[in-house]
Amino acid sequence: MRKLLVNFTRMAVAALAVTAIVSCDRSGPQRDAPADQPVGSMVGHVTSTSATIWAHGGPNARMVLRWSPQAGSPVGESSTAMQVDPAAHHSGRFVIDDLQPATAYQYVLTIGGTSRMIVGGRFTTAPPEGRPARFKIAVSSCIRHEKNHSSFTHMLERRPSFQILLGDNVYADTTDHAELFKAHLAERRVPEFAAVIQDIPTYATWDDHDFAGNNSDGTAPGKEQSLEAFKQLWANPGAGTDEVPGVFYRFRWADVDFFVLDGRYHRSPNTAPNDDKKRMLGDGQFRWLAEGLKASDATFKVIAQGSVLSLDETDGWLTFDFARERIFRLIADHRIAGVLWVSGDLHRSLVVVHPKAQTGFYDLYEVISSGIAYSNIRSFATLEFDTTLDDPSVRIRIINGDDTVADQRTLKLSQLQIERD
Repeated sequence: MRKLLVNFTRMAVAALAVTAIVSCDRSGPQRDAPADQPVGSMVGHVTSTSATIWAHGGPNARMVLRWSPQAGSPVGESSTAMQVDPAAHHSGRFVIDDLQPATAYQYVLTIGGTSRMIVGGRFTTAPPEGRPARFKIAVSSCIRHEKNHSSFTHMLERRPSFQILLGDNVYADTTDHAELFKAHLAERRVPEFAAVIQDIPTYATWDDHDFAGNNSDGTAPGKEQSLEAFKQLWANPGAGTDEVPGVFYRFRWADVDFFVLDGRYHRSPNTAPNDDKKRMLGDGQFRWLAEGLKASDATFKVIAQGSVLSLDETDGWLTFDFARERIFRLIADHRIAGVLWVSGDLHRSLVVVHPKAQTGFYDLYEVISSGIAYSNIRSFATLEFDTTLDDPSVRIRIINGDDTVADQRTLKLSQLQIERD
């Protein structure tokens, strides 16, 4: 990495250049572009001091990334370069560090090789870890690249701090490594989606259609290929553990913890007997979740996963009674406050309240966000946290494809507490 000191004039020129590049790039590339054409950039995992930028360069491409605080800062510009990885279908990721918390940055990515592309974007680093803050996130699922992506424009206008994709991010319906890459690259060429991932830090998990196929589970042949492709395609903070494979991981934003789960790799078949041997997460992932929740001192704990808790009788938690009750008992027995559940899959978005009489602790709110680019309504959800308040809150909004708010409600941390006996 080399650092170039620049003055205010150069910073202003750079800012204008980024604006022009971003504006130009977002009119293309298109869905039907050649498979080896470069595919812009995606901002992945961001902390208070670092950011990860993913890109697909195409064969033999060399990629150069330059970044700096947005115009008005005397801090210098930085740059780094890399050669794409042929084993990852000619993609790669940059990890940049030594950034400042809660600071807006701009970047320009130059891709050279068989084809040439220059793209730009921006992102804002996370607030200082563990401290109260106000921030907004977006959650969505069920995206098909041939469908209407206009809701991603509405999402971008709301400027969430980051987004979580809850699965069915493509409908590849295969475990073939090359075919999975082909499907994801086609999605990332859609202009509206490309505009979001260039600017908004993006996290993801998978569901059945981007894991193996409809209602697929841990018995799917070739699931190891799906896992390898997923890890190469997404710039998440992790994927499973050394002992337990999968795409699950945890990260913190300000004083909120996010547990992003894998509901496919270790899943028992939906048709298996609904008894204490049937698993949704697998025992290893459940232990990881239990240890994380018990150790968390976060104000809110958000659990994100593709399958819904109760509304789907064929491909959700409704026929996994033991697995679901085990999570409920975990929260109740260890008096874990501030838990919210986020899910997708249904091709509609709504808020479901699982009452205390069912959960055994407090009313559990589940935000279902699905069908942003594969439904008639094209809805998604936002969650706006404010942990600076005496009684920290989260405002939930369900947003339809016509940019109307279909539902909104505000929860207080005091509502998500287990009462003392």
